Amino acid sequence: MELKKYYTLLYNNRFVLLAAPVLAVLVAFFLTHKTPDSYLAETDLSTGIIDPTQQVMANTETMAQESRVNQQFANLLETIKLGKVVDQVSYSLMIHDLTSDQPFRPKSKLLQQLNASARAHALWVFKDKYNSRQPLNLTVPDDIGLKSVLDAQKYDAESIKKQLTIYRTESSDFVHLEFLSEQPQLSAFVLNTLCQEFISYTTADQQKNKVYSTEFLQKLLEQKQDTMNAKIAALKNYKIRNRILDLKDESTSLYTQLTAYRDKKAQAEKDILSYNSAIADINSRFDPHDRKYLEASTIKINGEVAQTRDRLVLLNSKYIQSNFDLRYKRSIDSLQSRLDEQIGLMSDKYVTNPLAGKESLVQEKIKMEISRAMARSGLLNLDKQISQLNNQIDRIVPYDAAIQSYDRDIDVAAKEYVDVQNKYNQSSIESNLKGSIKQVESAMPGTRQPSKKLLLTLASGVITFMVCLLVFFIIFYLDRNIRVPTDLANAAQVPVLGQLDLIVQSTIDYRRIGNKKQSSEELMKFKNMLRSIRFEIDNELQDCIDGRVIAVTSMNESEGKSLICMSLASVYAMANKKVLVVDGNFDNPSLTDAAYQKVYLEDFLNDEECGIDSPDNSLISLLGNQGGDNSLLEKNTETVIRKKIDQLKRNFDVIIIETQALSLMNKAKEWIQFSDKVIAVFEANQTINQDKKLYINYLRTLNTKFIGLIMNKVSVNSALEVQA
Repeated sequence: MELKKYYTLLYNNRFVLLAAPVLAVLVAFFLTHKTPDSYLAETDLSTGIIDPTQQVMANTETMAQESRVNQQFANLLETIKLGKVVDQVSYSLMIHDLTSDQPFRPKSKLLQQLNASARAHALWVFKDKYNSRQPLNLTVPDDIGLKSVLDAQKYDAESIKKQLTIYRTESSDFVHLEFLSEQPQLSAFVLNTLCQEFISYTTADQQKNKVYSTEFLQKLLEQKQDTMNAKIAALKNYKIRNRILDLKDESTSLYTQLTAYRDKKAQAEKDILSYNSAIADINSRFDPHDRKYLEASTIKINGEVAQTRDRLVLLNSKYIQSNFDLRYKRSIDSLQSRLDEQIGLMSDKYVTNPLAGKESLVQEKIKMEISRAMARSGLLNLDKQISQLNNQIDRIVPYDAAIQSYDRDIDVAAKEYVDVQNKYNQSSIESNLKGSIKQVESAMPGTRQPSKKLLLTLASGVITFMVCLLVFFIIFYLDRNIRVPTDLANAAQVPVLGQLDLIVQSTIDYRRIGNKKQSSEELMKFKNMLRSIRFEIDNELQDCIDGRVIAVTSMNESEGKSLICMSLASVYAMANKKVLVVDGNFDNPSLTDAAYQKVYLEDFLNDEECGIDSPDNSLISLLGNQGGDNSLLEKNTETVIRKKIDQLKRNFDVIIIETQALSLMNKAKEWIQFSDKVIAVFEANQTINQDKKLYINYLRTLNTKFIGLIMNKVSVNSALEVQA
């Protein structure tokens, strides 16, 4: 239902929906038909950012970082749009137009106003700004005037940027540039000049930065070299001052000797324990008498053995003290062989006795005792040597710590020096290289673009039509006016008896509304609506046996109560009912003013003999009033009024009373209390505000006395909506 209402609203405003797009199309056509054609020129720049063939010192790690690559491309795109670059293009365009017989654009009015001297001055300034790469100084009046010339010719930086398109071609190494203008040579000239100026600016700027970087790195390299040399000299002086040749080798040698001595000491201690155990075992096999005999028989030979043993112990001590010199080792081996011979001789010459069976044990014991004596002597020498080595190590430890500190400082200084040297070498190489950005191919004169005039014209019509639809939808959505009876019933929640369309004819005789002379299509429809309302009223009046007094009121003034009263009277007359219409609206007695024969309510209430006759034997009679700021009960007493109304009931089938509006609540109530039924008129195309809600609540309090509402002045389009 709501959608149908919206369609009805559109149908009612169909001429607006058609006229607005047509007007928009016409306006768009006249605005665009003189618009010049556009020409698009294109070119590409190779950046060398991700193309290793364009890079002499490519960094694969940097190339792999996509975020950094994107950042570099973003910086490059913004650099192309820099004012320093675009201003050069603006100067070039102005210089071309001022010096060429075929300028790209016709001279603007401002440029035409300049005399020859002024144009020559402008040309000189533009050339000077171009050569010096300087922008116009907008604090200088002369430069402000030249800026106005650029703006008038549409050669200023902002105008150029509006027609310029720059973007990276997907994930490639290329930057694509497009320029759109009304002249093909102009499009190509702008792109080629822009690329040339951008490459020149970027190369010069990068070269200058590289030179600054190289100079800075050179100074830093010299500082790092001086620092490293100072650290090396400090270490050298420390070694000379403390008479240190090679502390590292010396400490290594000492630790090696100390380890060897500790190993031999452990072995000597182990040998002594082993010899003591073996000698004790041999002694346990002889009784005291045997030992006494053996000792007495080997006294002489024991002396020789003892001498040889002492010499062997002495050589062993020197062998240890000499850090195990091989010369002493050979002497020890020779003396050991001699000792073995003496021990063998002792066994052969003297041990010829009953104890000869134990001669091998005696010989073994002697060897063990000699070896134990040598081990004990060597152990003392080893302890002495270990102590000396520890003292030497303790002496060189402070020197070693100091030298290690010097070495660390030298390593750090050397690393810093090498890092700076590598950067300096790389910067030196890069400073001698040309920039990697280049224009792939020159832009050719722009190609003509498809005209957008027709598209803009059609789009203007479509957009205007859509805007109209949107506007009407907003109006429909925000509109709370009641136009049809169903809306009224839903909003007021009271019965609606029917509707009466808005009548546009001005010569309607309501007393002849059923005659054929007044039976046009519009009036026939109006008559059918009245019949429907009459039927609804008759159903409600069935319980009123002694009379049918109907009070017709409204929410506010001028809602059509007089029309409703006369129309109902006419339709009841069509049903052969005697009808009395009472003009009870003292504030606006319009029915009384329109009557041919005037009979006043005041005379009828105050004169016992006053009667009411139908004019020309008509079934419709009218009882008017003299007007004034009065109410019904001010005309006479309630008893008299009821008596008079009862008299009217006996003479007429239906009595229709027009009362004041409910906005004058007290005056309307006086008439309502003397009526059998009440009808309220509601004019279409208005909302139910708070006051109307109060009036509707009052009507509800009348219960069955209130029949319902009649909706008046319904437009024909709203009626069509109800039928839909």
